Amino acid sequence: MKAEPSSFKNSKETMHKHIEKTKLDKKLQAVFGPHAYSEGPLATSGTGRRYVGVKLSTPLNSDQVEFLVDSLSHFQILCISGQNFESFSLAHFERFANHWGAPIPHPSNVRRRGENVEWKPFKDRNVSAVNATFPDQLQCLPHTSPTVFVASNMSGPRKEGEPVSVSPGGDWHVDIECERLPIYVSMFLVHKVPESRDAPGGTWIEAPNDIEKFGSLQENPDEELMRLRSQLPLDGGTAYADTEAAFAALPESEQEVLERTRVHRRLNWKDEGWLAPLVRTNPRSGLKSLHSPIWNSRPAIKPPVLVEGMNAGESRAFLDRLEKHVLQPRFRYDHTHTPGDVTIWDNYMILHNSPPIKTNIHSIDDARLLYRISCKGEPALTLPRNDVQEWLDQHINGGYVTPKEIIRVDK
Repeated sequence: MKAEPSSFKNSKETMHKHIEKTKLDKKLQAVFGPHAYSEGPLATSGTGRRYVGVKLSTPLNSDQVEFLVDSLSHFQILCISGQNFESFSLAHFERFANHWGAPIPHPSNVRRRGENVEWKPFKDRNVSAVNATFPDQLQCLPHTSPTVFVASNMSGPRKEGEPVSVSPGGDWHVDIECERLPIYVSMFLVHKVPESRDAPGGTWIEAPNDIEKFGSLQENPDEELMRLRSQLPLDGGTAYADTEAAFAALPESEQEVLERTRVHRRLNWKDEGWLAPLVRTNPRSGLKSLHSPIWNSRPAIKPPVLVEGMNAGESRAFLDRLEKHVLQPRFRYDHTHTPGDVTIWDNYMILHNSPPIKTNIHSIDDARLLYRISCKGEPALTLPRNDVQEWLDQHINGGYVTPKEIIRVDK
């Protein structure tokens, strides 16, 4: 990301994510109007802000975009609440995403035939199965874009006689960190959240008794690390961990060592791979963070990470220790989703995880439906973006560019 002028640049105090609410609201209202205000921090570490009164269905001007991009560089997570589905569509959502980077077609929406890339037809995407689950009660927002990933617990009409089951949460990760240009921003648009709260304690599901799954990343895993991995929200929310605050909490001498550390990442076992920095510096805020300090976040799919100068065992021990540090409660935040929210996070400064989820659901009260778009590259204060086609072909599936009719929607 290329540094641009920052609307938060006037003092060291404003470079810290514990910026005073009154100062933040003054800046927010200057660009979005007197009705806008902020809430937060969302987490005890200082991470996260919620902005209320910010309408995303109309095109944003450069001052508004700059404020939001700067906000994310300081606070790592933004929740922009209250988008109205009568006026805010997935076309608006994708247009908004273009300000953060080039939206990438999600792998689940892509079909490869040799060197050629095709977009899967509607009937083969998650959206088709979702629409068939409660056809008279819940349908995905209309869309055809391959950049929209439908995250849900609905997979079509339930099979008679099969009970509701609970799938365990996932592994801690960042989105697509194993490519030469990692994903910068991911964002959710929330459509439907679980309403059922029939588990003991008034949650959606009970806490899983068996946490063996969370030790799947290695043999003989550290018991404390397993426990920390398994501490996930029980209401269908998304779990986050703040790697900026975790890095800042380390002794200065250890920070210096980590800033010199590089890790060997690769897409597939057969790939030669490349060396990438473990610590990244945000060019807008100057904040430093650990970028995906995970030994193997996709054990069944991707090869584990090697630390430069270390063998496999040493790399695992080194990165497991960092993961255990990052997953401490003081750096954690469980985000409760609300319909109409757009929640954005910086993948260079945040880890996230999916929660345990009910599947084969019988009632719409158990339905969970979110839309996700992820972006690569530099922010753009104005649209359309001006990414070079050669860069798009190298880093974006199929060299995808958001169609003009989406960029101009409602203009």
